[in-house]
Amino acid sequence: MHSNERMFFQGLLSILIFALVPLAIKFSKATPITICLFRLIVTALVLAFIWRKKIRFESYLPKSPGSFKLWAIGLVFFFHWITYVYAVKIGGASIGVLGLSTYGVQLILASTFFLGHRITRKDVVCLMLSVTGVLMIIPSWNFKNDITKGLILSLMSATCFAILPILHRKGQEFSNETRIFAQFSGALLCFLFFSGKTSWNLAGLDWWVLLYLAIFGTLIAHSLWAKISSTLSPSITGLAYYTIAPITIILSSLLLGERFTLIQMLGASIVIGSAILNILVS
Repeated sequence: MHSNERMFFQGLLSILIFALVPLAIKFSKATPITICLFRLIVTALVLAFIWRKKIRFESYLPKSPGSFKLWAIGLVFFFHWITYVYAVKIGGASIGVLGLSTYGVQLILASTFFLGHRITRKDVVCLMLSVTGVLMIIPSWNFKNDITKGLILSLMSATCFAILPILHRKGQEFSNETRIFAQFSGALLCFLFFSGKTSWNLAGLDWWVLLYLAIFGTLIAHSLWAKISSTLSPSITGLAYYTIAPITIILSSLLLGERFTLIQMLGASIVIGSAILNILVS
């Protein structure tokens, strides 16, 4: 297999895995804390073994210079994951992935506040389109509505996701492996405080779903995507990333019976379109 064909296959595989993650979360009978804790335990153990010679474990000690930056990465990742899983469980797989699709626009805002990025006319247009799409998706301003609650949680998850690369950039005195391990291990410590909300009395199928989420949805997909994003141009990888949302929406409709109204589908298209516009227009 030629390198271009291999890269295409790896990209397609990672996109399909990512698209199936919210469906697996919604399908599983495991609680949100159980799902997150299991994924993080597996990921942290595997990375600690693979990167044992590359991770500066002493950097996590409270007295180590700049250790607060590493703990901040873990804390924000914790909020990103917990809000996303609850968003999917409450609002559905489609709602979870749509809220997360605002990540690109939110990254612009976060970069403006924390990195001094100058906001452009394109940024304003994309932001307005994204907000318009979100408002069209919300079925009711009654916060007892599951879709409304799920969308709000997924938007909060996207906010945390947008802050993560900024925190990684602020902590560049540490190696990439040290920062990534801090992301997973720091979140793991946060989830351990909520271990009382876990339930491990699961059916066999649920264990297979958890293994899929931990091994494929976390380790394999993220490793493949890191390789692809470092090889291809940001515009290509960005466009490829935003194909995840429509794939998830189609699969959730076919497999989980999730349905949107025509107005909500239009709003979903606007949210995804604003993300793509943000990449395409220089």
